[in-house]
Amino acid sequence: MSAEQQNMPANEADNTNATNDAAPKKGLSKVAIAIIAVVVVAIIVVAGVFGFRAYSDAQYNNAVAACAAASEDVRNATNDYNNLVNGDASEASALTKKDVKDASTLDALTKELSVELPVYEGCVADDTAGFKSATDKLNEQADWYKAHTASLQKAVDAVNASKK
Repeated sequence: MSAEQQNMPANEADNTNATNDAAPKKGLSKVAIAIIAVVVVAIIVVAGVFGFRAYSDAQYNNAVAACAAASEDVRNATNDYNNLVNGDASEASALTKKDVKDASTLDALTKELSVELPVYEGCVADDTAGFKSATDKLNEQADWYKAHTASLQKAVDAVNASKK
């Protein structure tokens, strides 16, 4: 016993020893804290990887769907253009300069019919960026067909209006 404890009455000396010896350790050991930290970091990393993969998969699926929709738009616009070329435009282009009042309308129609058609590329890609690029090209093609269908229709209407 220490000198202070010897001077204390017996009851107080017993209480001091009991308090020091029976006091439970508070908190976790450094090893337990390190293990918990490693586990938390591992959980965060795994959640991040799965979250990123889910996000990437969603972006990829959205790009594929957008490309398919753009491809359908091109198909519809192409069909509209081809129906006009093979229908009314074909009939109007069969007319001769003798059949119309204004021969320049036939020249304008011939010019409209001689345009170079865009080459369909489709939705062929390996990744999200490739599908987005293909979608952009397909949207441009759909716009081209829509614009040229309108201008061809205008030329056909001009020829028909010029009939004798």
